Amino acid sequence: MQSISKTPLTQVTAEELTDGYYNAAYRLDLADGLRCVLKVAPPASLAVLRYEQDIMTAEVETIRLVRAHTSMPAPEILCHDPSHTLIDNEFFIMAFVAGMPFHKLRASLRQEDQQRILRQMGALLREMNAISGNAFGYFTPRSPRFEDWRSAFDFMLRGVLADGQAVSVELPLGHDALLALVRRSYPALDEIQSPWLVHWDLWDGNVFVDPATAQITGIIDFERSLWGDPLMEVNFGAFAPLEPDSPLLQGYGRQMLATPEARVRRTLYNIYLFLIMIIECTYRRYPTRDQEQWARRLLAVELDKLQA
Repeated sequence: MQSISKTPLTQVTAEELTDGYYNAAYRLDLADGLRCVLKVAPPASLAVLRYEQDIMTAEVETIRLVRAHTSMPAPEILCHDPSHTLIDNEFFIMAFVAGMPFHKLRASLRQEDQQRILRQMGALLREMNAISGNAFGYFTPRSPRFEDWRSAFDFMLRGVLADGQAVSVELPLGHDALLALVRRSYPALDEIQSPWLVHWDLWDGNVFVDPATAQITGIIDFERSLWGDPLMEVNFGAFAPLEPDSPLLQGYGRQMLATPEARVRRTLYNIYLFLIMIIECTYRRYPTRDQEQWARRLLAVELDKLQA
């Protein structure tokens, strides 16, 4: 395990951070003035989706990679312990990110400030997506890697469908028919020849902004990173506008739907994301079914596109 410093640090205060949906997180204020965040993984006995296994290690390694090769303001990793010896759960400690989540601050910002932040997000995301790997697949250490994107995506899709079957989640068309329908569009995946690093969860809540300067202060939550197609980023998905003049694409510097194959791939990625959002509700035992019902409506729209 890496240490924060050579001498023990005394904790002064701890406050739980409740915005996340997977790991437990706490803000720690230490005696020497250091402020940091402790993230603790769920217990190994807890049933999780297949793609969520080992995602804490994936987050730590992705952050280190991004910090080494981009200007993206990812928080410094101060300590990581996957050994389960100090406590029963894997955990890591990272530097505290000042500012407020963009989704909480956005309504109070001027339109020009919002657009500048989106352009900056696009530019930072393009830097991360420019990091190339040797094979396709999830970033998690025990996940298999594939020589082509079609095989990797099929593995990912079959995994989440198996997660749904394991807890008897009913899906439109049934699991086998849904898989068969999606596979008909797999030739569009062959346009992707190189694996690129994808954040896959860069929504406004994972972007921190200084309220005083309207500048991005940090990007967080890299745990769902993968080697694949940058078009899979949620910023380019069904609930994100992709008009050529959008500030995000201006900052990104590339049109994402330039080919018919790209438009088909976007539909495939949306289907995969909405399946996860439906199935995880059963695993996480959310108090309401609001997310599931919302995702089911969006899934139906995307499936209609493929059937048409």
